[in-house]
Amino acid sequence: MKFSLSSSIKYLAVLIFLPACQKIVDYPNEPSISFTAVSSKDSTDVLDNPVKRVTLTFHLIDGDGDMGLGVTDTTGPFHKDSAYYYNLCIQEYNKENGTYTQVPAPDGLKRYRIPDLTPSGQNKTLIADISVTIEYPYSAADPLPYDAFRYEFYVVDRSLNISNKDTSSVISW
Repeated sequence: MKFSLSSSIKYLAVLIFLPACQKIVDYPNEPSISFTAVSSKDSTDVLDNPVKRVTLTFHLIDGDGDMGLGVTDTTGPFHKDSAYYYNLCIQEYNKENGTYTQVPAPDGLKRYRIPDLTPSGQNKTLIADISVTIEYPYSAADPLPYDAFRYEFYVVDRSLNISNKDTSSVISW
């Protein structure tokens, strides 16, 4: 079999441009989340006090990539007192006698600001795994309030589109 330089260049060109020919998947502009994992571990805070650290990880897809807030996003709908100042909301549910009960705010509601994750380039579809770590301080005088719980959570993008809600698996101490 004869293999010339020109045929190898054509073959290389096909390999380089083949991925560019793949169909671009069109995702909705509303963010979509799915629970991935949760883990907990014993640790200490900056003052060497005991804490339980729970890390929640979820998968995020946002078709127009307008997820996250910059440090200057503090006016209009993102004003400190607005419902959209935080773009990640996590609600705790305590497990008692096999039934989950919503832990009331402020202790049961965790809210965070995901930083601006807008992708660069022409395709703005954002596909990412997000992790957030939550600390639960405790001591002999102030023990942890429950032994098993789970999270329900959602995100909001800059267009104020609210994602679906998802639920974590059970976290036990």
